[in-house]
Formats: sequence, structure tokens, C-alpha cells
Amino acid sequence: MVSARVPTSVIERTKADTSTAWAATDSGRVFITKNVDAEPASAVTWTRIDDDSTIDPNRFVSSIYVDPADGNHAWISYSGFSVNTPATPGHVFEVTYDPGTGTASWVDRSYDLQDLPITDLVRDDVTGNLYASNDFGVLVLAAGTTTWTLAAPGMPNVEVAGLTVVPSERILYAATHGLGAWRLNLG
Repeated sequence: MVSARVPTSVIERTKADTSTAWAATDSGRVFITKNVDAEPASAVTWTRIDDDSTIDPNRFVSSIYVDPADGNHAWISYSGFSVNTPATPGHVFEVTYDPGTGTASWVDRSYDLQDLPITDLVRDDVTGNLYASNDFGVLVLAAGTTTWTLAAPGMPNVEVAGLTVVPSERILYAATHGLGAWRLNLG
């Protein structure tokens, strides 16, 4: 467990409980805490979990999407190119933390993704579909499949820096660089 301050690139909480948070540093380290709401703040402890993995690419973490039903389960996306980390390729990983052992299991969900940095990753919790954005648009990994495809015809072929799912409205918003925000109605 660590309690030192480190440069953080992303931090995400979960609706599953108020005490869990996931975080990543700008150097690709991934942490989880089970007491983020501790007082005083210096009492919060973080467990490093990227060192539990032999497949973590140790590149910049671009996003973490925490399962709203299970704070010990998340999807993590990476920027950078796999060609620069050939022993540990990949851009999208599903991670499950076991608080009993203090370790995490990692599964590469990149499948047939090209070697393109992922800028954001979200999940449609109704269908289980994962949506990933990159410099050329938005891709989807339909639940139960191993093939990434274009999210929809007509989506922009441009850098998409951010994705947001509004579950109650069944909408995915994609924020682009230079072409505004786009909206995709989810089935």
C-alpha cells in the first residue's frame, strides 16, 4: 500500500460504494483504494495493481471506467503505441481487483484493435458494449464478441477526445477535436 503523492492522470469513483476509487499516474501505474472517503485525507491508502499484471503495457492510462455495480471491476484504456512496448501490447484491458488478496487479474480486450492510442473508453451498462475513441473516431466492442467495429455510420472520422454515456437517455456523446460533439442513440 502507498500513501505518497504521485502525479495522477485519471481518477474514477464508482456508484457501487462510496469508499472505492481507481487512479492512474502519468507513468502508467494503476491504483485502487477501498477507503477514499477516510478522514483525514492522509489516511487514504492506495494499492498498486498494475504490478500484478504481466500484460499491462506500462504506458499512459487514458481512461478508467469503473463498473457501477462492482467497484472492484473496471476497464482501462491506454494511449501510446504497442510497437513501443512490443512485449506488452494492447490498448483496452478488463481488470478485476480481489480485496481479499490485494491483487488484480487483467484481461486484454484489445482483440483486433489497430495499434492506435485510445483516448477514452466507456461502457453501455445496459448492453455491456464497450465504446473506445481514438484519433479516427469511435469504435464499439459488442458484448460477447471479439471484434471492434465502427460505432455507427456517419460518426466523425476525427480525433474524439471524450465519450459520455447517459444511461437514462440511452445516448452516447462523442466530443471531437474541431467538429463539435456528436450524439449516438443507443439501442
